[in-house]
Amino acid sequence: MNKFNNKCYICGSSDLSDTGYKLRDSKELKVLKCNNCTLMFLSSFDHIDESFYDSGKMHGTSFNIDKWLQNCKPDDERRFKFLKKHINGKALLDFGCGAGGFLNLAKNYADVYGIERQDSLENHFKKNNLKVFKSLNDIDKKFDIITMFHVLEHLKDPVAALQELLTYLKDNGEIIIEVPNADDALLSIYKCSKFANFTHWRCHLYAFNEKSLKIMLKKAGIKINYIKPIQRYGLANHLYWLIKGDKGGHLKWKFFNIFDPIYKTILKLFRKTDTLIISISK
Repeated sequence: MNKFNNKCYICGSSDLSDTGYKLRDSKELKVLKCNNCTLMFLSSFDHIDESFYDSGKMHGTSFNIDKWLQNCKPDDERRFKFLKKHINGKALLDFGCGAGGFLNLAKNYADVYGIERQDSLENHFKKNNLKVFKSLNDIDKKFDIITMFHVLEHLKDPVAALQELLTYLKDNGEIIIEVPNADDALLSIYKCSKFANFTHWRCHLYAFNEKSLKIMLKKAGIKINYIKPIQRYGLANHLYWLIKGDKGGHLKWKFFNIFDPIYKTILKLFRKTDTLIISISK
């Protein structure tokens, strides 16, 4: 029997509303919103058990490491470019490193480690000479930088995870977190229902925006260094969603890319980007 979430994880409020959003991979689950702190979350977390990520269930029936790496390449390169100078000569841990694309780029600049639960990736990591472990308990080391890219929203108890990670951080270190933004322009400005019903899925237990993140981190006593809005997808992607109601516009309507610098800048100014980067420390 499913246990339903009837209180907000962050503020404990029972003043919840059903957003009406659908999930792309579940008809049973609902997306709820706390009317107090704006956190959005799934109506139940029971579908995520201890073995869910170990066995690669996140990928459904199809899993291809090369395709996964190729799909993640633009983000891996963007993150590496953003952190390249910052990680040089440092000890770095990528928590929830996936197929290790970011670690492969960083390993010639930093002493890199990874945490990844999926069993089927073990040989892949060995082949690429990456030090990746299943659990933090397997690591006896502190780090200058810990990264967590699109992982926080997958965790049932994100505060507990962050507090544990802080114990693996050196005194002057920082944790860099990247999450999808619940205030994405496609949701908050354009009200694109097709996108809303695509972006929500059973692996994203939470949907954070700046407000809910600040409340959660401050309540947990975690120091926030900054929260930065970034826009991964450009005008072509948004127009395609609005006109065609489907993904992939950034690949199919590339002629709109010329407008991306100004379009992305506008979204950043209004804090309506698709992604947030957060820096926290002790």
